[in-house]
Amino acid sequence: MTTYGRPIRAFALRIVRNKELAEDVGQQVFLEAFQGIDRFEGRSSLWSWLCSIAYHRCVDELRRLRRASALDDLDSVDELAGEVDGTMDADRVAKRRALEQCLEKLSVPMRTQLLMRCFFGLSYVEIGEAVGTPHSTVQVYMSRILPRLRRCLRGKGLAR
Repeated sequence: MTTYGRPIRAFALRIVRNKELAEDVGQQVFLEAFQGIDRFEGRSSLWSWLCSIAYHRCVDELRRLRRASALDDLDSVDELAGEVDGTMDADRVAKRRALEQCLEKLSVPMRTQLLMRCFFGLSYVEIGEAVGTPHSTVQVYMSRILPRLRRCLRGKGLAR
């Protein structure tokens, strides 16, 4: 939990867009991993196994939220950007919020896979295994997502 807890919670926050839910997802991930460690077959790294669990728990939460019609109650983009560190300058805070706004425009599957690739550093094969999609489909998603993200950031004056 010390090594992977913070990145797992940050990933969950970007998917479920609610700090309390992200904390819950983080706890669920490590509880499930602890309870199921005997089922870990070592076909992938421990990190990609935890990412897969995190992905599935986030999807579960989003489904639960949809069923409860609670999506309107999700927190604002300011919370999505996470807590602003007192050492961050105004330019960095603005860039971070612009990135979060652009990520929010992506569909949940696209945003999730992009974060798994760029934030977690998972390979296309690992992402495919985590989300139950062929790795070639993940590669196609990335080829579509990155230009969209770049255009959005360019529109906010951040990308060249």
